[in-house]
Amino acid sequence: MKVLIIGCGIGGLRDEAARRGIPISYGKRLVSFDDTGDEVVASFEDGTSATGDLLIACDGVHSRTRSLLDPAAPGPRYSGLYSFGGIVRDAGVSGEPGVYNMVFGKRAFFGYTVSGSGDTWWFANLPRRLGDVPADWKPVLVEAFEGDANVSADIIRRSPVDLALPVYDLPPVPVWHKGRVLLTGDAAHATSPSSGQGASLAVEDAVVLARCLRESKGHREAFERFEAERRPRVERVVAYSRTISNSKAAGPVARVFRDLMLPMFLKKSASQESLAWMYRHQVSL
Repeated sequence: MKVLIIGCGIGGLRDEAARRGIPISYGKRLVSFDDTGDEVVASFEDGTSATGDLLIACDGVHSRTRSLLDPAAPGPRYSGLYSFGGIVRDAGVSGEPGVYNMVFGKRAFFGYTVSGSGDTWWFANLPRRLGDVPADWKPVLVEAFEGDANVSADIIRRSPVDLALPVYDLPPVPVWHKGRVLLTGDAAHATSPSSGQGASLAVEDAVVLARCLRESKGHREAFERFEAERRPRVERVVAYSRTISNSKAAGPVARVFRDLMLPMFLKKSASQESLAWMYRHQVSL
């Protein structure tokens, strides 16, 4: 069976494909596909095409395949946050490697960890109107954090601010598959990064889909089994992650209630079992 995979950001999977001699093409932009019933022909912006028995799309939250598969499919929804990240050498911050420090600031959210080499890795979520992009983000971020009694503003002052991305997720997508075409990963169920589960869900999809294809009589049965197994979990994660993102984008009044409730929420969520459904989920091979 020849399978066309549109989009894949998982380095380990890419490396394993290369090791097995599976061809990988870069810089291709899908324009259309034609499902003949016996095969799928994918056409690209550069005039080339590729043919396979199945087309598996993992082309992200802005998936072209999703809109082709179902023109009525919902598009990405903006979370109200821009996301930033950076690495600072010799930041003068102490911390245990592998432990992330998370801070709900007065105006934005900040997280950082200190690597084994001593570098400080940080990220920030800033509530912002979509498209309101300044010429230079750094002073905007420093101003957002300098009123907080922590190291966030100092870390940002020492860091280049090169990465600024609006954060999106997806509402429930009604159509995951049709004929020989299937959506997976962020193309089917993009979650905001607040839950830390985006890449994990994509890997889980790959494992479950491989099993369904192996154990089913044909692709239709495999796709149906895949959706039935995955949809409840991924939609629960997306909803949970959106709740967290909303708390990061809280306005002045909502922040007061959030900060009052946060100690109780953290005490409840600190239990190893409270979020076991998400962080300790296992899939069978």
